[in-house]
Amino acid sequence: MGFSKLPSEIIEHIFLDLDPLTLARCRAISRELNKLIGGSVSLQIIIEAGIDGLLVIGPHDRHLGYPFSSAKHLLDEIFRIREALRQFIPRSVWETPYEPGPFEISDGIICSTVLGGVEERLKSFHFNEMLAPTDEGHDPFELDPTGKIYTRMIQDIDAGAIDLVFFTGFDLVVLLEEIITPDIDKIDYRLHFKTISTGVPHPEATLPHIEYTSPLSPEIQLKTSIQLYDDMVALLLVQEDTRGGVTVWNWKSGEVIVPCQSALTSMFLSQDQLLLVRDSNGDPLAFTDFRNMHMVVYSISKGCITHRIKLPLLALLDPFLFTYPRQTLLQIPPAQVAGKFAPDPSLDIFALRFWTPYANYDDAECTVVFSTQRLLEACKAAFVDQEQYPVDVEWSIWGPKSSRWFPPYSLSGLSERGIHGPRLVALTRSNALDMGDRIGNWASNENDDLGNPVILDFNPRPILQGATNCDFPLCRNTVVRDIWSWTILEREKEVVIESGLPFRAFVHKEEWSDSDIYLHSTALVSVMEKSNKIYSFLQHPNVWYNGKKTE
Repeated sequence: MGFSKLPSEIIEHIFLDLDPLTLARCRAISRELNKLIGGSVSLQIIIEAGIDGLLVIGPHDRHLGYPFSSAKHLLDEIFRIREALRQFIPRSVWETPYEPGPFEISDGIICSTVLGGVEERLKSFHFNEMLAPTDEGHDPFELDPTGKIYTRMIQDIDAGAIDLVFFTGFDLVVLLEEIITPDIDKIDYRLHFKTISTGVPHPEATLPHIEYTSPLSPEIQLKTSIQLYDDMVALLLVQEDTRGGVTVWNWKSGEVIVPCQSALTSMFLSQDQLLLVRDSNGDPLAFTDFRNMHMVVYSISKGCITHRIKLPLLALLDPFLFTYPRQTLLQIPPAQVAGKFAPDPSLDIFALRFWTPYANYDDAECTVVFSTQRLLEACKAAFVDQEQYPVDVEWSIWGPKSSRWFPPYSLSGLSERGIHGPRLVALTRSNALDMGDRIGNWASNENDDLGNPVILDFNPRPILQGATNCDFPLCRNTVVRDIWSWTILEREKEVVIESGLPFRAFVHKEEWSDSDIYLHSTALVSVMEKSNKIYSFLQHPNVWYNGKKTE
């Protein structure tokens, strides 16, 4: 029996496993398939979510889950989310009643922390679901005595720590504890692995914690960063932005899989690749030569640096790489509503923020956004001889079409929780991207306040489908397809940087007083003076406003 002779129900079930682009292309094969796909709400959900750079995760039972009563309900919600984001109009707003400390967000879960003790350690961790029902199916919202609205508590963990990261797919939270010892010549750390749901040591971790002694001097304060990727956990320690190193463990077995590598900032590119920013020296104990910086790719399976990524600038001060928590385990997390949508990994972006001492505007803070997939493809194409490491990846071959360099002073409020898939949230000016001379005029505006929220969307699919500039009452949509050229003085030589990664900008016309803004698939989380405010673009039934329930 040929494929076309199969019952339409079976063909539909097979097509549910296709990615959005492949499924959309199948409509051009025949009139019959076009009619079948167009008539299936479940297949339309996959295509429409894919246009927005999202994957719909969950079982194949028409992707249902509270509060969606039908597949058509979920499809309609995708269209509503799209329009709410375009117009920058949150459809519900509420606050968490915690004074902001270090903050994490992932998979529809927000983690607020409370500082305490003499040394202001992280003493309490509050994990809450965003827009999720209780197990009994009751309304998820509760009201505290002040009338503020906050989400349902999952777990409250008390454990002195200085940093944390979590992954709801494994019900895992990693806490970093600094150990005080009589030995003034070293600093000891302890990585604890606990469950979010119960707060006990994680059952999949062979060891309840891992101890680590920093090779850096304890005389100067260290900055810490923890990153998770499936069964790997990375600890980055940086000393006064002058030297640092990253070490990676398998958190389940406790085995060191990447010994300390020199890096001032790092991130996971894939399950096998770490991206590091460092100088040519490669010694984590040596002071960094900021005038000879570059990115390198470390292969975990090969145990060495495999690629050296050439950048148009050599001088990078205080570099910082950031992307969203990238886990490959796609499953329904505890928050079944906000966690219904996951980013399409083929559209991922990451950003590099740095200062350049040679800028025409004195020391200037700059931001560049890269396509993760295009960088991986460039690394693969540059690979010639497996015995010759590292391989140089020339900027002129891949960089201009795979990056977007933003001028100095054009963006602020960038953070490692400001990216979700192909989208980035920051603060800018209301007239951003409207200048005739976009690059040159930024220097004269360096003292202007950056207080207008902007969502930058680097998903190419809407742009290829003809997205245009739009002006709404609260938001201005700008589509940027052209190549920007930025001239900068470095070592008394002019360096011309061209970048052409297309993007859409949704710029809110009003200033916000928030100091930092974080991004989730269907929500923004902003840090205020006494609380965290959540702006959700996902409509939820029976939403509470100011202590009153509305239908």
